[in-house]
Amino acid sequence: MEKTWTKALRDSISEVFSTMFFLVPDEDTSLAQSLAGNQAKGWLEGWLEVIQQEETVKVWVWAPPELVKELAANILSLDPDGITADDMIDAFKEMLNMVVGRLLTLVDTNSEWRMGLPNARHLETGTVGEATKQAQWLLSYDIEEKPLLAGCWSQQA
Repeated sequence: MEKTWTKALRDSISEVFSTMFFLVPDEDTSLAQSLAGNQAKGWLEGWLEVIQQEETVKVWVWAPPELVKELAANILSLDPDGITADDMIDAFKEMLNMVVGRLLTLVDTNSEWRMGLPNARHLETGTVGEATKQAQWLLSYDIEEKPLLAGCWSQQA
């Protein structure tokens, strides 16, 4: 299962970021490890659960505020300097909704999964590594010299 979800998440991030946010994500497999000790304060953390019968998959995305401001500016057609903290949360949730929606079109060919609502918050404490340890596996990207980390967590009830 991990291989299927990993490939689908990778494809979804690539497609959504390039078409909806006009940003090209370059996968960098060493980035998550190199950022693990960095302070996460100010980073955004988003998650969205999808459920099928007895199984839950939670998709996580983490990014620094500089990248999220750019995402928000691109989707809201605003100058990055005019982006508020609420705009960042809203744009991050919308990005997560688009990424997971696309992911489900790739893995859920029988329409068996139910998608929940996106959640997002600004991290106040801890390190990037502490935040991302919630995911069972991670993908990491360099997007115009700004990091984006994404991963999944799966559980059978």
